[in-house]
Amino acid sequence: MSIEELVEKEAELRETLARLAMKRYARRLDRTSDLKVAKKDLARVLTVLTQTRRTATEGGRDGRA
Repeated sequence: MSIEELVEKEAELRETLARLAMKRYARRLDRTSDLKVAKKDLARVLTVLTQTRRTATEGGRDGRA
């Protein structure tokens, strides 16, 4: 995935997470595990996004001396 696609996915997951959190507070969330899954998905996207950005700014170096 490109950086732009990852940023779009991040925004989508943050919106989903916010919507699920609101449902939880309103006691309308049927499966609380959905909240956990959404958090983990967001963390995965953020990890890949950070790695991709770091690689892009390093110019392809692997970070070793």
